Amino acid sequence: MRVGTAALIVATGVALDLATKAWARVSLEPYGPASDFLPFVSLHLTFNKGVSFSLLAFEGDTSQAALVVVTGLLTLAMTVWAYRSQGWHRIALSLVVAGALANLIDRGARGSVTDFLNLHFGDWHFFVFNLADVWISFGAAFLLALQIIPPKNPAKIASGSASTRAKVTEVPPR
Repeated sequence: MRVGTAALIVATGVALDLATKAWARVSLEPYGPASDFLPFVSLHLTFNKGVSFSLLAFEGDTSQAALVVVTGLLTLAMTVWAYRSQGWHRIALSLVVAGALANLIDRGARGSVTDFLNLHFGDWHFFVFNLADVWISFGAAFLLALQIIPPKNPAKIASGSASTRAKVTEVPPR
């Protein structure tokens, strides 16, 4: 896959996430009652000052700035990894980068990440997330699947394309 296609995946993912977050901030009451959206997902606006599942929630400008810097550096590292990757790996990493960048932009602009999709089963509410979290999760699951599922032609992947490989012939034993 070309770098331009990967950039389009990232830009589309970021735009969709930021647009839905903006809609949620305008349309939903912060920390108000959840409204049903899908059988296992309701709409419930929250703001996450920490990282995944509100872990490492920091108060104060210095701590928030440090969190933005660290997540920015991690996002940059993932972007470089995606750029250096090829094929399905680049697609998976582009999804992760799209989610990480969208959450980084949201956190940088507001000091927190806007979450509004509440995953639940009956009265059990697991966590509230956003589309960026979906991109990150799908990308990570895709990367894991790429490691578990063997490639169709491992020799071609390991040694490059047929046109760039040196032809190797076996010499029969004497």
